[in-house]
Amino acid sequence: MTSRISRALKARSWPILRAALAKGGVDAFVHHPDYHYVPDYYGRSAHKHHDIREEPIFGELASRVISDGRTLLYYDRLYTIYQAVSYVVRRYASTDVEMLNLAEVGVYKGGTSYFISSLLARLKCSRAALHGFDTFEGHAAIDIATENFQEPFHKAGMFSETAFESVKAYLEQFPYARLYQGRFQETCDQVRGRPFHFVHLDVDLYEVTRAGLEFFDEHLVTGGIIVVDDYGFYTCPGVKRAVDEFIEPRPHYLPLHLLTGQCVLTKA
Repeated sequence: MTSRISRALKARSWPILRAALAKGGVDAFVHHPDYHYVPDYYGRSAHKHHDIREEPIFGELASRVISDGRTLLYYDRLYTIYQAVSYVVRRYASTDVEMLNLAEVGVYKGGTSYFISSLLARLKCSRAALHGFDTFEGHAAIDIATENFQEPFHKAGMFSETAFESVKAYLEQFPYARLYQGRFQETCDQVRGRPFHFVHLDVDLYEVTRAGLEFFDEHLVTGGIIVVDDYGFYTCPGVKRAVDEFIEPRPHYLPLHLLTGQCVLTKA
């Protein structure tokens, strides 16, 4: 079989071979190392994209946290965060801003917080604080089934494969990384009143997403960015509902739904 496929390719009959396989319910693609196969709406020119892993700073930092097994995000979603954080540093770090405040709600094992912290260090942003919020025990039961939304795909305790002390140790080289343990709704008061410039909201659930958006709406500076993860994923319908409800009465936000499964909200 292998030799026949090889001969067919050499004879430039790949389209014929692929059509024949398709009749049997098999879709065939030419193999490219490190490729994932995605729906056709990405377009036939997707392979022409510059390989973001080759970018000197981004590629190094993203590869580190992915290989550490500390994040569920891959290069595509980390690249969105990389661009947003780089932007706010360029825009605000050279101004008279006393402190550049960033937040991550949904720290999990600390990989994305490590990525953001490493990026701040590489950008030589000396006046920054990263505030990380998580229960460090998985989803809280009180946020799963509420009068506002019933989570169909999530259960209490999901994403509990983490621990506060472990994440704290993982981030200890970054003195500006601060962790808050508990439900966000119960710990956010510890940063109330601070101006925020960037927020990564990755909590999967309606209640926490809505609480995070409402809180940071009061604290986000003009030009600040919120990156909401899992927007548009069928496994997290509450996230989309929370974002849509939030932005509907707030035309001063520019929402961009990305095919990475993220929604980027920029405050105008």
